[in-house]
Amino acid sequence: EDTFFKKAKASGYVARSAYKLLEIQQKHKLIPQGGQILDLGCHPGAWLQVACESLGPPSRGGRILGIDMQRPAKCDERVTIVQADATLLPPEFWQEQAPDGYDAVLSDMCHFTLGNSMADAYKSLELARTAWAIATGGEAAYPNATLSRGVLRPGGTLLMKLLQGPGTQEFAAELRRDFAKVAWHRPKATRSESKEVFLLGLKRK
Repeated sequence: EDTFFKKAKASGYVARSAYKLLEIQQKHKLIPQGGQILDLGCHPGAWLQVACESLGPPSRGGRILGIDMQRPAKCDERVTIVQADATLLPPEFWQEQAPDGYDAVLSDMCHFTLGNSMADAYKSLELARTAWAIATGGEAAYPNATLSRGVLRPGGTLLMKLLQGPGTQEFAAELRRDFAKVAWHRPKATRSESKEVFLLGLKRK
């Protein structure tokens, strides 16, 4: 049980990953008060908890759509959970769920690791590309995720988890066509042995 695990437990967060999003939110302010947020890969629910806090009190409004194959903890009435594989949902689903779009798309999607660093990095890159496609309508690893313009509003932020490996830097370069700024972030709560990093597309064009 490391420091962040203990802090999460003491603070009521369902996982230590809450501190990763807290740090990124503190630096980049990607979740606005009263905003509309999409959380891909939302299990076990720590990012939903942080997103709810960042929206401000319920009186400020806001909405979060969380999608995962496993059902996460739900924090308040502003959260809607859809238990599904985000990579297989049809374009019609995204259009129905977000007619006005989202201020931020968060992707903590991950696969079951294979123990092969290159293969694991490739799988994480596939999932990040799917999040990018859902957000902006960019080229998708899965055709069903392709949308004409995506669900992310102009000026919005895309946050994706990746495992460092072949293709990650090239992917970051591709994002620059859709965002005014692209940034990498490795939160302090990331385990030292992990190759996990977070890629942000800031201020969608």
